[in-house]
Amino acid sequence: MALQQPPGLLGIQTNMAATVPPDVSKALSAGGPPPAGLSPEEKHAWDQLDDFYKNGLGYANEMALRPQTLYAIADSPVGLAGWILDHDIRSYQMIARVFDGKPEGLSRDDVLDNITLYWVTNTAISSARLYWDTAHNLPAGGFFDARGVKLPVGVSAFAEEIYQAPKSWSEKAYVNLIHYNKFPKGTHFAAWEQPAIFASEMRASFKSLRKPA
Repeated sequence: MALQQPPGLLGIQTNMAATVPPDVSKALSAGGPPPAGLSPEEKHAWDQLDDFYKNGLGYANEMALRPQTLYAIADSPVGLAGWILDHDIRSYQMIARVFDGKPEGLSRDDVLDNITLYWVTNTAISSARLYWDTAHNLPAGGFFDARGVKLPVGVSAFAEEIYQAPKSWSEKAYVNLIHYNKFPKGTHFAAWEQPAIFASEMRASFKSLRKPA
């Protein structure tokens, strides 16, 4: 949306920020070492991204290239559950802790209700097409590459997101960064798992854009 800039869009708030600098993106794509001079926060983000690109990107590539070949997951609730649960390693580990009885942002029922919603509405495949549409209808670039967004942007960086966007990268990626906050907990599905924090962040991000009554 921020790249398309439709009329009326005043700004965005994101917890999966696209902030990765070109030199970092190039090194990740090539499987090379990290660029020199990364701060500890940036090196942590590099380590998270390096692991994702090497071990966790397969599902996204499949949905971007051949979403319709995943039709089998619409024929098996167990297959659908396996596909959804194995999205990214930190979310998977969080859900595993939930089923081991440890308190997290989600309950067992939350996890099962989410899978059931996809099943009874038969939307597993149609939701996967988002990846195909993004790959074919937006300018070329990696999932997390800085894209030159000019609109006001708020960033919420959760610790267990695919990568926790550093403030330094966010400031460079978004020339109109209006809000940045980071949290020690929260995965890729922060709006689902940590709704109170997520809603608070939305309010904080858009506070400066709201017109007085």
